[in-house]
Amino acid sequence: MLFQSYFVKIICLFIPFRKIRHKIKKTFLLKNIQRDKIDSYLPKKTLVQINKYNNEDLIKLNKAIIREGHKGYFNYDEKSKDPKSPLNPWAFIRVKNEAITLKASLESILPAIQRGVIGYNDCTDGSEEIILEFCKQYPSFIPIKYPYEIQIQNPKSEENKLYSYYNYVASFIPKDEWLIKIDVDHIYDAKKLYKSFYIPKNKYDVVSYSRVDIHYFNDNFFLCKDNNDNILKEPGDCLLINNYNLKWKEVLIDRINNNWKKATKQSFSSNIHSLEQLKY
Repeated sequence: MLFQSYFVKIICLFIPFRKIRHKIKKTFLLKNIQRDKIDSYLPKKTLVQINKYNNEDLIKLNKAIIREGHKGYFNYDEKSKDPKSPLNPWAFIRVKNEAITLKASLESILPAIQRGVIGYNDCTDGSEEIILEFCKQYPSFIPIKYPYEIQIQNPKSEENKLYSYYNYVASFIPKDEWLIKIDVDHIYDAKKLYKSFYIPKNKYDVVSYSRVDIHYFNDNFFLCKDNNDNILKEPGDCLLINNYNLKWKEVLIDRINNNWKKATKQSFSSNIHSLEQLKY
């Protein structure tokens, strides 16, 4: 697989068209794994132990823990203690005014994830207080306040750009250790999440997660569909990845008619947004 990866990368160097390069990589390097197949990646004894417990009981247990190591499925595999193992990734979290879902989201990952960095900026809704209280209760999670305002449109300096914020927060994660991007408007199934950590077999493997979007309106929940009428979203930028030469770069997007179209610094539009894209 490693040889195949290098071979595909070399081939793509000679192809000038991005869409064709993307199609080649998707054809030869991507492997879709169904949720009901993930158990086959786990040692049988570990799987038996993990399946004895459920998320709700572990979340309840962790709520009673103060300034001690929290409990999770990682307690049933010694390899999870290795800081270099994909079984022990850092949660890579960024927050801005997400108090509504923040606490529930953070508590949902605890049975799967032992440590993390929580970057935050420009919070005015109580998110900062929730983060500091969470990190006080679970000290293996580190709060990181970004000292600059994030300006998506017309940023004044490099420090005000979203990609600089991402790189700053990620700089607190040791090199060559694993991280997983966590979004705090998501609620995670910790058991399925932890099991997915067994998928990588070498440091060059990357796991990209699909998701289901749920809309809450007038005391009702609605499942959101994409443009192809699918409820399950295609895997995107929520990644389990080794922190090997990871860097986020700036990408300019022109939000014309609410579409996401790449732009350049020479583009003249009031809809230009400065966003981020992971380079690895």
